[in-house]
Amino acid sequence: MIRTQQLPPKPVLSVDMDEYRAMQKLMIKVQDEAAVIRRLQDVELPKLQSQLAETKGLFKGRERKVLEQKIQQAKKTIAAKLDAIPTILQGNGYPDTQVFIAAFKKATEIVEQYRRDLSDWERKVKSNQAPDKQSSPPEKKSVRNRLRQFQAESKQRRTHNRHSQDRER
Repeated sequence: MIRTQQLPPKPVLSVDMDEYRAMQKLMIKVQDEAAVIRRLQDVELPKLQSQLAETKGLFKGRERKVLEQKIQQAKKTIAAKLDAIPTILQGNGYPDTQVFIAAFKKATEIVEQYRRDLSDWERKVKSNQAPDKQSSPPEKKSVRNRLRQFQAESKQRRTHNRHSQDRER
């Protein structure tokens, strides 16, 4: 019983881990698409363009035409894949790429901070240090804030209901 009173409060994660894992999977999917686009832009397209530049001569018209078609096809593929990335994100509820990246970075920062706090907490528990007397548990603060919010909302509802009842009369 004395030991439980001396333990610091365990850190609380403020992000839903299932949602964060879904965001990670989505980020991996987008990064894979970006890697394919980069490979097409940096490797395939220059390779085809250099082959076209090297194809010279009077009787190589057919080869040039085939290479030009391949270049056009590669450009169309790149454009289609670039258009597919926002569509993938919009299908998962994000309006655009920048919003998703900002949300993912913020969630990653929160998770990383939680992991650091948790490792510090575990270290304190193992060394059985007394908690900092100035800090209060985060659960209590959040409960107090929630109670205040609920009270404020209930007051607003009561006044809103009274006004709407007065209007109906």
